[in-house]
Amino acid sequence: MAQIISFDVPSSTGTFRAAINMAGEISGSYTDIHGASHGFLRKRDGNIVVFDVPNANNTSPVAINSRGQITGWYTNTSGGGGKGFLRGPDGSILTIALPNSTQTIPTAMNAKGEITGHYGHSSGPSHGFVRKADGSFLTFDIPNSSQTSSNDITPAGATVGQWGDAGHPFHGFLRKKNGAVTTFDVPKSTSTTAMAVTPAGLVMGRYSDVNGQPQCFLRQPNGTIVKITILGAVSATPWAINPAGDIVGV
Repeated sequence: MAQIISFDVPSSTGTFRAAINMAGEISGSYTDIHGASHGFLRKRDGNIVVFDVPNANNTSPVAINSRGQITGWYTNTSGGGGKGFLRGPDGSILTIALPNSTQTIPTAMNAKGEITGHYGHSSGPSHGFVRKADGSFLTFDIPNSSQTSSNDITPAGATVGQWGDAGHPFHGFLRKKNGAVTTFDVPKSTSTTAMAVTPAGLVMGRYSDVNGQPQCFLRQPNGTIVKITILGAVSATPWAINPAGDIVGV
């Protein structure tokens, strides 16, 4: 039988897992009695390490890779939007912020330590970015978009996410490392968001149907889109996909 282990960060009022790597290490956030968020790393042996970005009032990890690197975002008392961070296996923490941006929000990281997410200026719209392992940034927007947000990155550096325009809330996109972009919509949807991508190019995400209900889709590498429905359910929201194409959600 499968073993189920439950855990809480000691003295926390809530413990929220964000990601798990191949070594079984889990990262996420927990809240204290004042409602502030802090980061944690639960090692495979059950030991829990808590951490905060220096001078942050909230720390929110979103991803951990096979090297034990953790990325996420934080806020501090200086105001403005959140900034990103990268925590190394040795516990060192580096701030990630696009020059002249008001917020930089990482959403995913691959095994190389390449990080993707979105950033914004005071004008409001979001833009996509990839932070390479050497610390340099690549920024991008989908042509003719009013906003671009990246949600996942493959080991090869391909990213997926959503973009918006005046006529449609969101469309999905797949951007290869060489900059080639493919945009798509689930047929008969009112909104499409690409949430994750496998190394083989399977894109998983959610869309809104004609009734406004969230549903799940899987896009094949050849562009074929399969709608995933749960028997007897009015909605389905996916959360993650593994390299084999297995999807988990609610």
